[in-house]
Amino acid sequence: ITALALTTTVGVQAEGFDKLISDSSVDANFRLRVETVDKDPAKDALAVTLKSRVTLKSGTAYGLSALLEGDNTTHLMDDFNSSQNGNGTYNKVIDPETTQFNQAYLQYVNAGTTVKAGNQRINLDNQRHVGGVAFRQDEATFDAISVKNTDIENTTIFVALSNNQNNIKNENSEDDVTLLNVKYQVNPDLAATGYYYDIKDGGTTIGARVVGKASGVGFEAEVATQDQDGVDASPLYYHLAANKKLSEVKLTAGLEVMGSDGGTSAFATPLGTNHKFNGWSDVYLGGNGANGIQDLYVSAVTKVSGVKLVGQLHKFDSDEGSTDLGTEIGLLAAKKIKNYGVSVKLAQFKAGDAGVDATKVWLTGTAKF
Repeated sequence: ITALALTTTVGVQAEGFDKLISDSSVDANFRLRVETVDKDPAKDALAVTLKSRVTLKSGTAYGLSALLEGDNTTHLMDDFNSSQNGNGTYNKVIDPETTQFNQAYLQYVNAGTTVKAGNQRINLDNQRHVGGVAFRQDEATFDAISVKNTDIENTTIFVALSNNQNNIKNENSEDDVTLLNVKYQVNPDLAATGYYYDIKDGGTTIGARVVGKASGVGFEAEVATQDQDGVDASPLYYHLAANKKLSEVKLTAGLEVMGSDGGTSAFATPLGTNHKFNGWSDVYLGGNGANGIQDLYVSAVTKVSGVKLVGQLHKFDSDEGSTDLGTEIGLLAAKKIKNYGVSVKLAQFKAGDAGVDATKVWLTGTAKF
């Protein structure tokens, strides 16, 4: 009986190992991009970059699986400042040449719990506070242990402990980071989220977010406070937005405020996908210094003959002092055909009482195999 049990155990283990290999998959993705930047006083930038990604996913055995993802970014034309190529007289396009493992982690899944250990992307909510900045050629990832649990009805709990973030410049922050995000689905049209994000020696952000729909109008409301280490200030963040679909056009209007605490310090999102917010030109990618920023915006999204069309307009003012910080218009057209995609994107910033005008254009082609 003992011999039979041992033989059976060995056989099951061998079958499990075979499943890890036989159910594995390999994906290849490519993204070719032309990006131009016109902003005084630096030279106009022209960046032609190619991102190549290969992702290997193993099969699953006893709840265990693994993922290995390798990225390469190559400069085909580098008349731009990547922050690392020594072209400091040109405008910045933060896409340095890299070859690296973007993700490499082990995963364990059991019922409603998923555990990941290793280098991984983490995108929470709308990525305002925590995100991978996937728009850039080098994505931001965390060296972390993360746990996602859905055992409590209608509730998703996510917690992660990280000792390093590899950012879009392929630089390691080596910060101790704690992320806690709890989402409760009140009903199909309403969800509430509370979060706690801490960067050791950097600061702590605590906030709440509600997203829902009522009478055909979508809405979101968010508020957060931030204690920043070494600064006697507790700036606030809030975001209010509503959207409505009229015929084939989705219209959105909102106000996002990166608050200032009396001009001492402003709310910051060092772990967020900041390119998604405050305009695509990235003029206010890092906010507006200690005076903070108010962003009043409207956008329209539709699809014509399979082409996604986006238009957006931003009006910027400082939170402290109400300085006119300018306006920006953004336009996007994107089309996907099976595993291929192409897009053109424009951001034009007009300065207010401070700063200089800026224009950025992106032409992007993607392929997946």
